[in-house]
Amino acid sequence: MILKLMNKLVSLVILNYNNNDYTMDCLKSLKKQTYKSFEVILLDNGSKYDFYLELKKKITHLEKDLKIILIRTKLNLFFTGGNNKAIKIANGEYICLLNNDTIVSPNFIEKMVEFFEVNLDAGMISPKIKVYKNKNFLWYAGAEINFRKAHIANLRGTWERDPSDQRYDKITATAYAAGTALFLRKSLIEKIGLLDEVFFMYFEETDWNLRAKKYGYESYYVPTTIIYHKVTRNSNKKPSLLKHFFLNRNTQILIWKHATFINLLVFYLKFILNNLKVILIAFIQKKLYSVFLQLYSLWQGFRIGIKRRSNRSCRKNLIKDYYFIKRIEKKLEFF
Repeated sequence: MILKLMNKLVSLVILNYNNNDYTMDCLKSLKKQTYKSFEVILLDNGSKYDFYLELKKKITHLEKDLKIILIRTKLNLFFTGGNNKAIKIANGEYICLLNNDTIVSPNFIEKMVEFFEVNLDAGMISPKIKVYKNKNFLWYAGAEINFRKAHIANLRGTWERDPSDQRYDKITATAYAAGTALFLRKSLIEKIGLLDEVFFMYFEETDWNLRAKKYGYESYYVPTTIIYHKVTRNSNKKPSLLKHFFLNRNTQILIWKHATFINLLVFYLKFILNNLKVILIAFIQKKLYSVFLQLYSLWQGFRIGIKRRSNRSCRKNLIKDYYFIKRIEKKLEFF
């Protein structure tokens, strides 16, 4: 059993975007894996060319210990597009989407593969994830989804001190496995398809998990191994404004794709009220650009969500929003 397990190739997909230090720290932690049959598909996701050249040079020092396949895109394809491009060239029987801002335990791959080998109903799984700078705090310990609440995806245990009663040390079925460190079988991707690129980032893995469940697969939280995520509790205003745009937009797309009509109605009653409060406050504070982003995210999420529910193409919306997001990024440089 152990020998058979150790021979199954795992493909770790890691994206890099102008953050070589995080990526190198992550790769160095992979050198210590007890499981040796794995490759790293490292995709430089549209970084500045100097950053890419620096990364290319740095990984040569790891080639003795790791099999790294480095590819580059000229444009930032965001989380969904970047991962999809890398998955297409992955050779592993198992695929793992791994954030570059993580540090993994030595038994990370081994415990994930071991779980899959004895749980044939498992579609997507994630380990316990703790905060890197304060390892007493949990970042992910399973997830909950309630379509009737405006906050449809609520991580159980987020920024909670790891309790002494060990209640987060049990393997449990969960609403979704986290995209920070998401393991799945390649054969599952062949059934359900790649990540839906209309999301760009946020809720794309939630959608992926829910699609797998429609095929009869379960998502699991597997705390037999731990990884550490380099996140901070407070973010500065620039990223949070863009993040809010994505969350507003993508929440609606997700709910249109997966919720019942009754849940849609209940969701929108709360969702619209919550957003009206935010828009009113921003208007009073004369933050007109924030008001514009809020309204645009509501409109785009609504119209794309309806299209996705009826399985219509969103290619034109995808292209339009891609260039709109790029304009947002440039605009925020002056805020």
